[in-house]
Amino acid sequence: MAVAPLSRPWSDLKDPARATLILIGGTALVRVLLAVLMDFGNGESYYLAGTREPHLSYFDQPPLALWLGWAMLALTGSDDPAVIRLPFILIFAATTWVLFSLTRRLISPWAGFFAALFLNISAVFTVSVGGWFQPDGPLMLFWLLTAWALARVMLEPDQRTRAWPWWLVIGLLLGLTLLAKYHAVFLVAGAGLFALTRPDQRHWVRHPAPYVAGLLALAVAAPVLIWNAQNDWVSFAFQSGRSVESAGLRPDWLLRSIVGQMTWLLPWVWLPMIWVFAAALLRGPTDANRTDWFLACLAVGPIAFFTVIALWAPLGFHFHWQAPGYLMLFPLLGRMAERGLARRPRLTGVWLSGSVTVTALVLAVLASHIGTNWIAHVVPLDKDPTLEALEWRALREDLAETGLLDRPETFAAAVHWVEGGKVDSAVGGALPVVVLSNDPRNLAFTLDLRAAEGWDMLLMGSGRRLGDDPRARFTQSLDRLEPIGTYTLTRGGDVVIEDIQAWLGRGFTLRRAVAFDGTDAVSYFGDGWGPVDAGAGARAVAADTATLRVDLDPRVPYGPLRVQARSADGQQTLTVAWNGTAVGRLVLPEDGSVVTLDTRVPGARRVDRRQGTITITPERPGAWVHDLRLEPDPLP
Repeated sequence: MAVAPLSRPWSDLKDPARATLILIGGTALVRVLLAVLMDFGNGESYYLAGTREPHLSYFDQPPLALWLGWAMLALTGSDDPAVIRLPFILIFAATTWVLFSLTRRLISPWAGFFAALFLNISAVFTVSVGGWFQPDGPLMLFWLLTAWALARVMLEPDQRTRAWPWWLVIGLLLGLTLLAKYHAVFLVAGAGLFALTRPDQRHWVRHPAPYVAGLLALAVAAPVLIWNAQNDWVSFAFQSGRSVESAGLRPDWLLRSIVGQMTWLLPWVWLPMIWVFAAALLRGPTDANRTDWFLACLAVGPIAFFTVIALWAPLGFHFHWQAPGYLMLFPLLGRMAERGLARRPRLTGVWLSGSVTVTALVLAVLASHIGTNWIAHVVPLDKDPTLEALEWRALREDLAETGLLDRPETFAAAVHWVEGGKVDSAVGGALPVVVLSNDPRNLAFTLDLRAAEGWDMLLMGSGRRLGDDPRARFTQSLDRLEPIGTYTLTRGGDVVIEDIQAWLGRGFTLRRAVAFDGTDAVSYFGDGWGPVDAGAGARAVAADTATLRVDLDPRVPYGPLRVQARSADGQQTLTVAWNGTAVGRLVLPEDGSVVTLDTRVPGARRVDRRQGTITITPERPGAWVHDLRLEPDPLP
């Protein structure tokens, strides 16, 4: 039986459904205001750069969110953050209502309202998921809708006679969840765990309907499979590789993950949520705990998986990856609040009112700082993370005055995927944007650079990314690189970024031979090199190995490799490797004469890799490299 709230001001709420609708309307209005105030963050501008031309799927993520971004671009012609974010604000409004509806059905109407309230005062949900252009918004909506349908068929016995229609609905919703983000696999695992651990649910393991639902989900998500099949399954390789990549056991990373999750959800939400989660797990799959166990089964996958692998995998600050699991715990938290108002009204009222107040104050402080930069005048900031929400769109007029944005046969480039999105905001879709690095992600697919032979290139980036002079880095790709200017960005009248460089490259090519004669600058080319013998045109190998990093488009095969070297310290061998695989060995004679190795590098590389590494490993010190030349294979 539902327990009516007893503590003011919460006792003034008469109808939980109406209160939820008021909550949805009020928070949506706040998100619209934030969308007007805040520029895109790094991830949002990067997604927008990758979706100016639609694709079946994308490198990092399935396509649903990016399709929505493309649709808004196509419909409105505007890339303003408030315009692009609008569908995601509406999606989160729907998500809040579905959470209320699910909780009302499983627990009670007032628990549903409090679940919706906590969802909207949790930082990761109310700010990031609730209003930003990214895959998490559609993921949460279709995740909840799938959970709602699963609850109908697995928790309500009267629905078993209608199993086939419900499982087909589940298949459709699961497919849309898969189109949003790969996290959808945890829904399958959670439903399977619930079925296997509950005797009254095990018949679903033998029933054909769930398997047909799975096939339907794959059919709905077919664009992801088709695109990956066409692109070397690169998305699956990238995402799975992040979980198995290891830096050894790192307890500090695990602690960082836990603290990060608590911070993103806010401690006054996360701590009681962990309490109800642990209680549901400890009570297990009993009849009395059936609903809680169902929610815990759907929650445990993403929370446990992404927390545990943080012990060894370099996940960085991706604390939102556990969010779909936490989403399933809001109903339990809503029930805790409802019961608390009946049993300890004063304490629970303080908890609820304080949570709302503190979250509102935090948002107000951050929003006002983003608009005026006032915190920097009060507390000196060595690094201001809110500068991520500062687009380079303010540079469009400056670039337009140079004539670069109307220039034919020109593309824009960055050297890091984060800045690729910022460069896109600066050119505003007037030029295609690529990332010339070994990690271009989505921006490896915005322009087929084989069609850009001989084009000009607008190179942009911060001084931190480009260095003082990027010309040495691009000698293998351009005839020449000329400086255009250095730009600054302001916020609240203060200069907050002052080193955005712009360069114009002439005569871009993918098929230039990569040559290193020992006297070239190595600031970009590699590590492990020693002094130059200018007279002999050679450079010493000063470490156990010396490396050369070369930019190669993955669709242009390179093959012939020539290395010339000598030894200044008696006979020794020198091994040459390409991307870690030995491709040849030189025997350097005792008399110090120069010898030549002619070999080939393997041509096949993943579609997203734009860089190859040549490693020179001498037997001992004293080796000198006189010439190294890597050439493209002839055109067919």
